[in-house]
Amino acid sequence: MEWFDTRNRGPIACPMNPTAPSFSLKSAIEYPLPASSQTHEIVQVAEELLLVSQQPSGALVKIRVDPVSGRPLAVARHIVNSAYDGLHGLCVSRRHPGHVWVTLQFTSELLRIDPVAGNLDAPPRIVERIALPAPARGPHGIIEHGEHVWTTCKDSHHVVRVGIEEPHEFAVHPCPPRPIFVAVHPLSDDVYASLDQSSAILQLRPDGTTSILPLPESLGKTPVGLIAGPDKNVWFTALGGSGGGNGGFGRIDDSGRISRFNLDRGAAMGSGLIHLAFGPDADQPGAPERIYLLGSSMAAMMALNAVFEIGFSGGYAQIESQQTIALPSQNSMTHRVLATRQGLYVTALGACAVAHLAPGCSAAGEGVNELADPYSLWGMGIPQESFSY
Repeated sequence: MEWFDTRNRGPIACPMNPTAPSFSLKSAIEYPLPASSQTHEIVQVAEELLLVSQQPSGALVKIRVDPVSGRPLAVARHIVNSAYDGLHGLCVSRRHPGHVWVTLQFTSELLRIDPVAGNLDAPPRIVERIALPAPARGPHGIIEHGEHVWTTCKDSHHVVRVGIEEPHEFAVHPCPPRPIFVAVHPLSDDVYASLDQSSAILQLRPDGTTSILPLPESLGKTPVGLIAGPDKNVWFTALGGSGGGNGGFGRIDDSGRISRFNLDRGAAMGSGLIHLAFGPDADQPGAPERIYLLGSSMAAMMALNAVFEIGFSGGYAQIESQQTIALPSQNSMTHRVLATRQGLYVTALGACAVAHLAPGCSAAGEGVNELADPYSLWGMGIPQESFSY
């Protein structure tokens, strides 16, 4: 078998017992970024490069990471257009490999940029600029799907479709307040947007008709994170309000039906979930059914800032395991979570930091599972008399 070192940098031989089950240590390390009052989105454009947006300064932070361990090594901040444009949303382009879509919320523009991934100190290069038509105003989230880019206009309450090859081809759809994230359903091609101020989700069908899906009361309120999942459904999270959340998140199938889930045990009780991610290989045959949910203090000051690693069974139908990875700095208003082959990354809007996290993997039968009997007996302990870290 293989043994893992304390920095989760890969397997090493176990000096005490070569046949022992493998394990790795849980870790959460915060790395400060160039000073700003808000740190927002995060994407990976290459194994060695992450990008983070800082809206108040109109800046893009380039983070060079170790391609094996994922540990951040160096950062450089660049003003993309001006300090007053409200740079916010980030989306890696498949249509234009190596390029990234960016939203400028305060000037109502979309940019396609070349981040110049091979040079940390080189400023990103603007390749294309798209001005949104009135009445659309305040683009926030952004995704690329096929031949189109979709953006949510947080200020004017619209969802907008833009042609990639025909940037003057627009479709502007009004919606209730306030669209945050947008995703296209992999099976139905319905477009969904989370409406945080309305505690509802917009469903926009290919024929242009719309429906508003209220969040079930038992799930919570204030939907924020919303993405297409590897099970070919759309998933979303509920942040809750000033009194906290219900640990609520849900799945939308190709008929628009919502299946709800709640984290109601252990450290996740009362959590407000702001974002979510699946592993980079989650769509591969035989991949573990696993989701990473981000708990945040954005709405409730005392809510836990943590990543909850949730294991499922039955095609993401039933929760089987739960592990909490809490950030060292609490009340940090965690904002986004990104899962890569080098680990998990979280942006902290209120702490001006990016955290690099790794879940623990115990040698005890089910691994680190806060819902299981072995965890209630010995936590993360290893059922052996001696072993090496």
